[in-house]
Amino acid sequence: MFVRAVVKEGVHEQALLIPQQAVSRDPKGNPVALIVGAEEKVQQRALTLDRAVGNQWLVSSGLASGDRVIVEGMQKVRPGAAVKVAPPEAARKDGAKPGDAKSN
Repeated sequence: MFVRAVVKEGVHEQALLIPQQAVSRDPKGNPVALIVGAEEKVQQRALTLDRAVGNQWLVSSGLASGDRVIVEGMQKVRPGAAVKVAPPEAARKDGAKPGDAKSN
């Protein structure tokens, strides 16, 4: 006799998930993320990750609700740099990429 069941381990109502591509590692191997902080300046935050959920990380600490995490173009920015926030490529309606010029 066999039984198939789905068991919920627990539900964390305030859980934060971020894309795995937004997380990099410092020289010691600790996870870090770049966020856009006050005055549109880049800040680096150390994270504590719980586990992977699909293609995202479950963040235990290091981020707060409302933090703007840099997902694309991380190679071009450094902490302290001024940036202009743009929606992710998947959310763009016209399909244009950052820096593309429209031709008439």
